Amino acid sequence: MDDQDIKTVRAPRTIERSLARLFEARSHVWLIPDDDPDFQGQVQVVGNEPEARRLVLDCPDPVVLRHVLHAKRVRLQAVIDGLLTWFYSADLVTREEGGDCYLAVGYPEVMQRLQRRAAFRIDLPPDVPGTLAFCTPGRQAVTSGDVVNLSATGCAVSVVGDKDPDLKPGDEVPAARLKVGDGIDVRLEFIVRNRRPGVGKSMVYGLEFAALPPRDSQLIDREVMRLQRLRLTRG
Repeated sequence: MDDQDIKTVRAPRTIERSLARLFEARSHVWLIPDDDPDFQGQVQVVGNEPEARRLVLDCPDPVVLRHVLHAKRVRLQAVIDGLLTWFYSADLVTREEGGDCYLAVGYPEVMQRLQRRAAFRIDLPPDVPGTLAFCTPGRQAVTSGDVVNLSATGCAVSVVGDKDPDLKPGDEVPAARLKVGDGIDVRLEFIVRNRRPGVGKSMVYGLEFAALPPRDSQLIDREVMRLQRLRLTRG
């Protein structure tokens, strides 16, 4: 696997939302002792404690549990929003409730995942308006930009010079509204991935959607495919 295909996530809010989604989906997680990967097991996520910053899992079978608890650190691996995601932890403790065994895992400071490099991206046709309005943390004013292109995982937005919020790669914006034609009107969060000069005095931001609910992600994906079919029809 090429290192360029792996994305490192450090934003605490993004990590918290990803783990919350893991619990909401009642997903399964692989527990892989870093120093003894032959003794690994798959368990279900059964709880999430954001205030204590802990994810709660079913205990694996006794043999795997013994190796997990004695490992210097454990790799936890799962699929979140269709992406293979993993992190390492040395903070694992067992609990017993009503005769059942649970494993509580501390939230990580760093999470890694495969990038969606194959996401199809399309330029918006001139007759399909697209806007992204958002509130920059620490500012009351709402910034609005024109959507240049769109994919199921992100978009590029052009902002006119005097409206440029001067965001930097890695900045996270927790409140935004994306509207594209009559097909998309969703609220979302995003992470700034790049920033480059646009036409004239404009600035273009490359954005990645963060913690997008499956329903909204599917809605955007369907609209991207519809716009592609429209472009092919028009030639």
